[in-house]
This record gives sequence, C-alpha cells and structure tokens, in this order.
Amino acid sequence: MRILFLLATACSVLSAQAFDKAEHLCSRAGKNLPMAKTTLAAPEEAWYDVQHVGFDISLSNTTTAIAGNVITTAKVVASTMSVYAFELDPTLTIDSFKFNSQLHPVGSIQTNGSVRRFTLPSPLSQNAIFTAQVFYHGQPPSGSGFFDKGLNAVAAPSGTKLMYTFSDPYTAKEWWPSKQDITDKIDSADIWVTVDDTLKAGSNGLLKNVTPLPGNKERYEWKTRYPIDYYLIAVVVAPYSDYSYYMHYTDGSGDSMLIQNYVYDSLTFMTPSRKANFDTTGLIVDHFSKIFGRYPFDKEKYGHCVAEPLPGGMEHQTMTTLGGSLATTLIAHELGHQWWGNSVTYNSWADIWLSEGFAAYCEQLYVEHFRSVSAAQAYRTGVFNRVLQQPDGTVLCDDTTDVNRIFSSRLTYDKGASVAHMLRYMAPTDELYFDVLREYQQQFKHGLAKTQDLQSIAELKYGKDLDTFFNQWIYKEGYPIYSAKWDQVGNTVYVVVEQATSKPSSVSVFAMPLELKLKSADGDMTVTVYNNSPWQGYQIPWTKTMNGLEIDPDNHIVNKTGIIKKDPTAGIVTLLPEASQIYPNPAIDQWLVERIPVGSNLELRSVDGRIVWNGIAVTNQQNIPAAHLASGMYMLTISKGNMSKNYKLVK
Repeated sequence: MRILFLLATACSVLSAQAFDKAEHLCSRAGKNLPMAKTTLAAPEEAWYDVQHVGFDISLSNTTTAIAGNVITTAKVVASTMSVYAFELDPTLTIDSFKFNSQLHPVGSIQTNGSVRRFTLPSPLSQNAIFTAQVFYHGQPPSGSGFFDKGLNAVAAPSGTKLMYTFSDPYTAKEWWPSKQDITDKIDSADIWVTVDDTLKAGSNGLLKNVTPLPGNKERYEWKTRYPIDYYLIAVVVAPYSDYSYYMHYTDGSGDSMLIQNYVYDSLTFMTPSRKANFDTTGLIVDHFSKIFGRYPFDKEKYGHCVAEPLPGGMEHQTMTTLGGSLATTLIAHELGHQWWGNSVTYNSWADIWLSEGFAAYCEQLYVEHFRSVSAAQAYRTGVFNRVLQQPDGTVLCDDTTDVNRIFSSRLTYDKGASVAHMLRYMAPTDELYFDVLREYQQQFKHGLAKTQDLQSIAELKYGKDLDTFFNQWIYKEGYPIYSAKWDQVGNTVYVVVEQATSKPSSVSVFAMPLELKLKSADGDMTVTVYNNSPWQGYQIPWTKTMNGLEIDPDNHIVNKTGIIKKDPTAGIVTLLPEASQIYPNPAIDQWLVERIPVGSNLELRSVDGRIVWNGIAVTNQQNIPAAHLASGMYMLTISKGNMSKNYKLVK
C-alpha cells in the first residue's frame, strides 16, 4: 500500500515540482494504532487450510452496517481437528451457524474477544474437507484511513458518500469471519454484495453477474480463481460509474486484459489529467509484465475503486482501492504490489520489505521508463534523503507486534526501495538484475517467499556470494559516510577513501563497489573501486589534469559524503602498505609486509631510535626478521622517493 504524505511536520518530501506533487509514505501520520500480533489469534486456526471463501453480504455507502453470511471451505491439516476456530469482532453478532451444512445453536460458539470457537460433535481426521457458514450482522465503528478499522464510511470532497473495507494487517475480522494468517492463502473466493440499485460494489476478480433483487436492490457477484490472502479481499460501495477499457500486451502474444475502474462523480471527477492517468495504467501493466513477467492475474483484470478520502492506496488483489492524488506514481506503486506482495507474498511480517520496498521501487521504475533516467535518479535521491534522516534501523522488521514498525515509512518503504535499487547496482549487468526479479516471481508465483529466497536467486544469477550485502543492508543498521583526499602525480591519480558509518556498533564498514568521478576541465571519468575498509587507497591512471572528485556521482548507494579535498599525502597513503598488510603483529620470528612497491626502503628502529634492521624491497612482499630482537615496541619506516610512512610493530 502507499500512504500519502499529509502532515508537513512529520517528514520531509521532494520539492513541489517533483513527480506528481511528491507523494510520500508517512509512518501513520501520528496515529495511535493497536498493537499487531505475531501469531494466529487461536492455535486451533493452524489445524486447517482454507480453500474457498464465499461471501453473501449486504452493505451500503452511508454506514458500516453489514449483514449476511460467509461460508468457508477448508481442509484439515492437523492429525485430527476437534475445534473450529476463527476471528470475528465482538461488535458483530452471530445469528446462526452451520458446520457441514448442519445447523448448530449459536450458544455452542464460545467467544473470547474476537476469537470464536466451535467444538465439533466429533473430531475430523487429517485431509477431511469441511464447511463452516456464519450468518451475522452488526455495525462496527467506522474508520477513515489505514489500519484502524475494517469498515470505513466516509465522504468524498464532493460530498459523495462511500464505504470501503480495509483488512491490512489485522482488521478483516471487523467485517467477516476470517482466519488472519498470511501463510494460508485462500485458493479462490466468491464475493456477492447486495446494495441499492443506485450503487455499485467493486471487488476482486471478475464481475460474473449483477442480479436484480426485490426492494430496489442488486447483487454484485464477483469471482476470483487465483490464490488470495485474507487482507487482500475487499469491497467498495459508492454511486460509481464504470470506466473500463482493454489494455494490449506488446510481447507479440496479441493478448489483452480488462482494466476496470469504478469512479464516482464522473462528470466532474474525470478531469483530462485523471483520465490520462487511468489510461496510463494499461501501459504500466504492459511494461511491468516485461520486467517482472506477465501480470499474475491476467485471466481476470486490474483496476481501481476510487476512494478519495483514503490518503493513498491499498493494493487489493486485481482492484486497488485508490485515494490520494491518483497520481501515476501511486498507480505504479499499487500495481507493482500485484507482483510484489499479492502474487508473491512475504511469509512473515518481518519480510514485508519484499512487498512494500519493491512496490516503492516500482515508482522509480515507472519514472525511469516513462520519463527519463535522470528523473528516476532525482526521485531516488529524494528516497535516499528520507532514509538518511536517522542513523539506524533495519529493513527487516524487528518488531512485528507494532503496526507502526511493520509499515515504517523510512525503513520498510524507503530503505526497502533503496535496497531494491542497490541490489540492481550490485548486478554484473542490468539484464541479470531483471532476470533475478523474473525468476523470483516465476518460482514463487501465487505463493510465499522470504528474503533468503530472493538472495539465493540473486546469488545464482550474479555468480557471487551476497551474504555481506544482505547482512549489512537488510539485517543490520546504518549507512556509510564517505570522505576522500586525492592527488595527481603525472598521469597517476591517487585517491584515499575514508569510511565511517552511521551505526558503527551494527556495521563498522560497508563493503560495496563505489563509483568515483574524476573531474577535469577536459572532461570527467567515472571509475568503480571496491571499498571495504575504513581507510583505503587507490591508484588510477589518467592523462587529464584533475580538478575535483565526486563520490557515488549517480547516487546508487545510500550514503552521506564528508570532506573531499586535494591533499599531496594521498599518494603516500595509496602507494605504501596499510597497517593491516603487515602481520603478524605482534610477531615472534618475523613480520611479513605485503603489497609494497618494489624498490622501497625499509628501516626498523628501536624505541631509542637505533636502526636494528634495514633493507630494500626487491618484490612486492618483504620479510622483516624478528627472532634476534628483544621483546618490545619498534617503528618501521617505509619510503619510496619523497613518500614515507611509519608503522608501529610489536615483538
């Protein structure tokens, strides 16, 4: 989902001229939200696997009142099942209950908060199929935004009234008897919604029929045959008009797909710019299908139910509930979720960055393709800047009991999107990066995945270990802070990069390929070095006269830049060994000096200044004898030409 920035004091955003008025995901905008849960509400819910859910409910656009029944078809996965447990908010009253078509007294259902339990007349054995039908009614409290209420009765700016459901992450129970477990995808669903005949009800899948009913009512009968998670089932009710068209894939297949949009106040709402945005949806579907693989629900549809009071969008499967500015970046975000989160769902709330991070990166992919690479870079800079506002925090959600932490704007969305881009930056080629994304989507289509699954595919495609990358950017905290000094002697440029980190107790040094732009009045040159040390020197041949240096010029890495200066000592540090390249230290018999320039002079002095050994390096390695020396501290001086450097050695 995407949450638009609403409070100017809550977090920074891009400038007003950037990208559709700079929508931003803001972490709940200061709401006090209920704590989430990390496990099933009742252990007995793990005893069965949901196969189908059938809704037959009545709703209106002016109230949260709901009435009807939901029938769940499931298979027993435990060795035996003696209790059927589900969740339904206590504000909703159960009128009657059937199990395997047999009517049972309402009093046979035990209630503990939102958990309802029915003790079976006789236990069911493993693999048994059963049905549970709950008839209920009620009017739960209304919400008006994200995460707080399952039913939301609101008014559009025009005054048009509408009602939308919102089940993410744990509010499905507030409008239907559910099992709120993201690891148990529902195989299929039928969603029948009865409304006044002046209204329409939008939902998941395909609209199979609109059945007239007595009392000026109509029943909208939606059907989806794709696996769907409980929180992605949705209904929106309003005096809608249907603005639909067919998009066409440009992959040579000749296939097309329905883009179905439910909009209200069509004469005033559908301005030319909004119509253009809706029309762009099909083009984005086609583009994302090329880079991720075919739209995963292509036998049904994609579209939107407009709900302007919602400050953003929610990626309900096949039909997003769309509010906010209705900008194309928002459309791209929610559409991206159809791959990232809907088809391939994270199997733990800890891994939610696999959904929100990649959907947020879809905004950049949209901007890159439909606008320009430079526009995408500017967009990315805004995302990076929000990450840099604080020094710590992990992308992996480290507290799944807190809804605010699960949907952290800075960590889950912005840093998650940043990692998605940096994984692209790490790829040997851009083509291999998108091969990774397509393989991930194909391998886990309509299923569940975790961060390690993405890492394994990337390692296979890239042909290298990515433990360090994922460890430092997903599981640990902070970002690098790069400073540098440089010098040029003849046709050789010497650069020393110094790296600090924002959270050294978590990551002392980030190991990353790092781009350096050497600047000259006669033209610039960008080179890539590997940086994995707090103090690292590089020699770069260049015939132009250098007048400046830029670190990470295209902003591929989340980082801050410190001081960059011209300094003649850069050549000394670059040519001569680092202290870590002299070992063992302390030594018993000898020290070994590595990566030393041939012809270097070496002098070893005792603490009183006496020369106890000297030599000239004839290879890039030099042994310094220590067996004959007394225990204590020594100073090694290595020099070449006018450059010298001292090292403390211990015997």
